[in-house]
Amino acid sequence: MKKLSLLVVALLFVAVPAFAAIQGTAHDFTTATGPGTKLTNATVCGTCHIPHGGSTATVGLPIWARSAPAGPYNVYGSTGTPGSSFTVSGTTVNDPGTFSLVCLGCHDGSIGINTITKNGVSTSFAVSANTAYVNASGRIVNVVNATTGYSPYIGTNLQNDHPVGLAYRGTAASLAGLIDADNASSVGGGVYPLFTNIMECASCHDPHNSTNIPFLRAAKATLCQDCHANK
Repeated sequence: MKKLSLLVVALLFVAVPAFAAIQGTAHDFTTATGPGTKLTNATVCGTCHIPHGGSTATVGLPIWARSAPAGPYNVYGSTGTPGSSFTVSGTTVNDPGTFSLVCLGCHDGSIGINTITKNGVSTSFAVSANTAYVNASGRIVNVVNATTGYSPYIGTNLQNDHPVGLAYRGTAASLAGLIDADNASSVGGGVYPLFTNIMECASCHDPHNSTNIPFLRAAKATLCQDCHANK
């Protein structure tokens, strides 16, 4: 019992900073006053996470409150076909992995941001305000923010976005000029996480951090150079 209590306390310490960081951002669906979209019955954490009955379709995220997107994705590279496409340095580009799919689950426009999945059953809640970036079904559409110049919509064609789902091969001699990774878990002194040496959307974006738009892990001015020595 004592160990369980300590675990609960530890989880609370982790959850509170994330809760505070999301409030008022585009990932806060509880308010119509921020840049996000308001959903009825939404909670700050509950739109993405659910402690009991969460989806296990996306491996590694057992408390995920959403279904995994089905794709298929037209990936970065010469052919656009997963496993047959390559970066400029010759790295094979595969399908997006877990920590890209959790982002694409909203941002590819295939699943409504208002659709919550519990115990395998999906329920859609009403979208009640700030619907400029979503349609009547709650799905993100391709509208660019006039102030930031960003659109939350990515779609399923990933050829014009930074490649994800590929093994990070750090070597300054390569065409990409990549710096060496710290280890299989990070690049740049722990700033950019790798997922067993795989680069995903979450390597550069932290959904709980609104310091740098759009949820970047570091300032946009230096983001590229932090991994690419020749940029």
